[in-house]
Amino acid sequence: MNKVLEVLNDFGIVELRPPQKKALERGLLDKNKNFLISIPTASGKTLIGEMALINHLLDENKKPTNKKGIFIVPLKALASEKYEEFKNKYERYGLRIALSIGDYDEDEDLSSYNLIITTAEKLDSLWRHKIDWINDVSVVVVDEIHLINDETRGGTLEILLTKLKEFNIQIIGLSATIGNPDELAEWLNAELIVDDWRPVELKKGIYREGVIEYINGGNKEIEAINDNDIYNLVVDCVKEGGCCLVFCNTKKGAVNEAKKLNLKKFLTNKEKRKLKEIAEEILSILEPPTEMCKTLAECILNGSAFHHAGLTYQHRKIVEDAFRERLIKVICATPTLSAGLNLPCRRAIVKDLTRYTNKGIRPIPIMEIQQCIGRAGRPGLDPYGEGIILVKNDRDYLRAYQALTQRPEPIYSKLSNQAVLRTQLLGLIATREIRDEHDLEWFIKNTFYAYQYGNLREVAKNINEVIRFLEENEFIVDFMPTELGKRVSELYIDPLSAKYIIDGLNEMENEEEIYYLYLISKTLEMMPNLRVYKSEELDLINEMESLGIKSFEIEDLEAFKTAKMLYDWINEVPEDEILKKYKIEPGILRYKVENAIWMMHALKEIAKIIGKSSDIPEKLEIRLEYGAKEDIIELLSIKYIGRVRARKLYNAGIRNVDDIINNPSKVASIIGEKIAKKILDELGVKFGQQKLNL
Repeated sequence: MNKVLEVLNDFGIVELRPPQKKALERGLLDKNKNFLISIPTASGKTLIGEMALINHLLDENKKPTNKKGIFIVPLKALASEKYEEFKNKYERYGLRIALSIGDYDEDEDLSSYNLIITTAEKLDSLWRHKIDWINDVSVVVVDEIHLINDETRGGTLEILLTKLKEFNIQIIGLSATIGNPDELAEWLNAELIVDDWRPVELKKGIYREGVIEYINGGNKEIEAINDNDIYNLVVDCVKEGGCCLVFCNTKKGAVNEAKKLNLKKFLTNKEKRKLKEIAEEILSILEPPTEMCKTLAECILNGSAFHHAGLTYQHRKIVEDAFRERLIKVICATPTLSAGLNLPCRRAIVKDLTRYTNKGIRPIPIMEIQQCIGRAGRPGLDPYGEGIILVKNDRDYLRAYQALTQRPEPIYSKLSNQAVLRTQLLGLIATREIRDEHDLEWFIKNTFYAYQYGNLREVAKNINEVIRFLEENEFIVDFMPTELGKRVSELYIDPLSAKYIIDGLNEMENEEEIYYLYLISKTLEMMPNLRVYKSEELDLINEMESLGIKSFEIEDLEAFKTAKMLYDWINEVPEDEILKKYKIEPGILRYKVENAIWMMHALKEIAKIIGKSSDIPEKLEIRLEYGAKEDIIELLSIKYIGRVRARKLYNAGIRNVDDIINNPSKVASIIGEKIAKKILDELGVKFGQQKLNL
């Protein structure tokens, strides 16, 4: 007990919050006891996980034990944030902290690290490379454990937890919103801590016709500055020194709202100067800046911003940091922002209660709305937080009232999802965790799915179909992985995607770069592909026919259109042109390219096994990474040189590192002195000083 409190004392924590005390009293420091913590955002969930980590990883003298801990988060961005935070806190005790969020097909050596920050998918992929250090792990903290309910990612987390339960490992699950925490706790054999204590009071209210009506009584009239309700709510908060998050149901909606929120008159001159610097930074990330960069920069000058998947990671980070520094007063975002990012505010406003899905217009789940409004109230900065839902009519009013007062929806296992089962069953067979039907049955009986549904008949049908598919396509034989099956499992791709690749390689009539790009675009990992409009269909079919492609279903046309976009990318078509031509945003392009690199690597590895090897996929993998033709790849490996600068330098005869070192003035005249200095610094050369032999 003492060492944990001593370490907390080192951080200046002398008094624990009620839910943290409760966890300690209920036996958090008993290393054999699992816990499920369901308490509001900002009430100290993470610290409960940290107390468990300290208990396992440090001895009585605050020195490292020989044990390992894993901290699982849902997003790469969140993993990076936690990594920086934990490094600053725990390296002083000699703990080695690792961040593992990279390539799925790598056998990372993490054996010398004490604490590993990762995502469920990355840990799952590491496991497939037969990590022997898993036996040293004695504690795992799972942040946002309710994501076991996620349609696409939940199954992976469930399988991981099912495997971890078999080890002598303490599992700590953290969540702010679970409708049925008792069920999940029972499955995890965990002590359940539910508490509604918050460090800052959260006032929940419904806004209609100029008035906030608070659920617990009382009203507040909002001054009508203009006829935009959101603007009036934001200004009311900003004038009192607060900041706001506005949640919209689409990316476009978030951008449009941010554009309407001009808060210049409420900014000090110092804030305006700083926001100008931030806007310039936004414009410097992509060369040349895209329309979206320009729109975001304009919003930032006004003290507002938008945040969604269409922005690049760097853009999102700049917006988040400026909001934390209270320079940006309002962010308009899609609800994904509420998934674990540490961005508290004074007032969280939910603009929409429904959204478009592939099943038509659907209500946004209560769980998600409560995650959004849970962001309100910054400890130490706000006297209270406010979660406000905007409504227009009586029906919306009723739905808003329910969202603010009812428990979130129960979470359910998503293990019956065929794609999850294909990937996970192959993984379990490839790592020999399942060797026969008995193992399979025993494993499935231990899942959350089996616990919830009791009746295994339905999932058994799915499982038998998947096993048959794996056998028919020669990934396994009698519960033994083939060489192909083992490699596909390590590559961490859906076996159905591997089948598409294999079929495509076998049918290939001529080796064209765009054909390889089309093959990877057909995989499930690249979904959803670009939308094809009626007017484009004929042209696409003609191009596909000329490559010997024989299938023209809408999915094939969408895959081919995506391949054309990737082809433009590797042939240096300006990014802004690509975005306009294919009607996508920078963040989506980056995400597609990232997945394409992964899938091209997988294609290259599968081609080796089936005897269809070629050097084209290898070159395409590198060119996808840099978005460039082959000739400038060496220049692109230098920091601060993107594809536009690389092409300018190459065309002027500067073609490699030595050319840059030997011609600093020429480099400066081509790309500007400021950037040239940064590049030469990176290469260990002072500007104006030539250093020929590095």
